[in-house]
Amino acid sequence: MKIKTCLRNRLLVQLAMGAIVLTVIALGGRSVVQAMDKGEMHVDITITDLGYSVKGHTMPNQLTSITIRNNGTIPHGITSPAFTKGIIKKEGDGVETRDSKGKGYRAYHLEPGKVMTLHFSHLSNPEQETAQVPFWCDIHTHMKGEFLVVETKGEY
Repeated sequence: MKIKTCLRNRLLVQLAMGAIVLTVIALGGRSVVQAMDKGEMHVDITITDLGYSVKGHTMPNQLTSITIRNNGTIPHGITSPAFTKGIIKKEGDGVETRDSKGKGYRAYHLEPGKVMTLHFSHLSNPEQETAQVPFWCDIHTHMKGEFLVVETKGEY
């Protein structure tokens, strides 16, 4: 019995280490904390009752923080197809909502005066140099915006 427990614990440790290694590889050899400390890309999105204001851009395969501020007088949301696999971590006042079946996310909602930050990574698309990432308010469907993922190529 003791041998089975020891083997199980070794297997669990190996599985945990494998998951950590895969996560670090996905972030270009950096942990989420290291990437945040070492100049991650940043996008600011400010919501008013009339729409979105966007400042900043990101690059493919880069950890990016997206800070969203609701400067409106009513609750607003933000949703995007790019967020289905790209969100790594959420901080702040935003509330993640899910669809009626409880699968995946539906949107992130913010009350007036509240702020949240999404840590996000957008994968490279070899067919596009620049990708437009659309987003919209799921509460007010007329409110739409986008930010850019810019592929830069050059020689050293």
